[in-house]
Amino acid sequence: MTSSGRHRRVEPWPPQLSRRAVLLGGGTLGGVAALGLATAMGPPPAHQAQTMASVADPQTGSGGKSRTRRSAAGPPLIHSTEDWGARTPSRRATVLSRAPRYLVVHHTFTPNVGDYSLRQGFRLARSIQGAHMGQGWGDTGQHFTVSRGGHIMEGRKGSLAAARRGRMVIGTHVAGANGYTVGIECEGTYNATLPPRRLLDSLAELLAWLCVQYRLDPMKAIVPHMKFNSTDCCGYAFAPTLPRLRRDVAKRLRTAKLA
Repeated sequence: MTSSGRHRRVEPWPPQLSRRAVLLGGGTLGGVAALGLATAMGPPPAHQAQTMASVADPQTGSGGKSRTRRSAAGPPLIHSTEDWGARTPSRRATVLSRAPRYLVVHHTFTPNVGDYSLRQGFRLARSIQGAHMGQGWGDTGQHFTVSRGGHIMEGRKGSLAAARRGRMVIGTHVAGANGYTVGIECEGTYNATLPPRRLLDSLAELLAWLCVQYRLDPMKAIVPHMKFNSTDCCGYAFAPTLPRLRRDVAKRLRTAKLA
């Protein structure tokens, strides 16, 4: 879906890419992201000032540091909704006492910005929430968001706490499949290009951790939005590379301590 929360339907598949090829790439449909970044992004709330000063890198492009330090052997650093200044949801999320069956990869269908800073990641998270709440969803649709700089943010409030307990919050990101899927939005548009390495590394870290928490097989669980809905999400270029992403996650599970 687009960042506004509407499914971006596609008619013919691009001539150079068959529908079968995309589905074999790991297909699952339904990226919901942040539409209208320029108007929806406001300055960070005052309570974030200390957090931003201590962990955010300068607002630079692809050069320079971009990600917060973390242990290579531990779970990834995930910034909570409090960290990025989320609004109070208009209704309480439903928490299921079971694990999801699928981890759905989306793209936000927003510009492929060169700002890899944490500040940009937080702006993106606030923009997505504003767009989704504007659709009457009550909160951010997806469970987690990964910025182009590789920063991981909690999406729908309660998603992080639920995952730590092996449970899942019901999101709004895949039509007809929200009751058994967890959604991850990747900042950018990937119909003609691939995500930057920083995003891919953090996405793999997050997926590996979620596979541990939910006891999922990455070779079966990690899918693109287009598996479920008629959409170009997570991108015509990105979706066929999901087998590689699954193998990367499986390798991390064999070599890292992620619990």
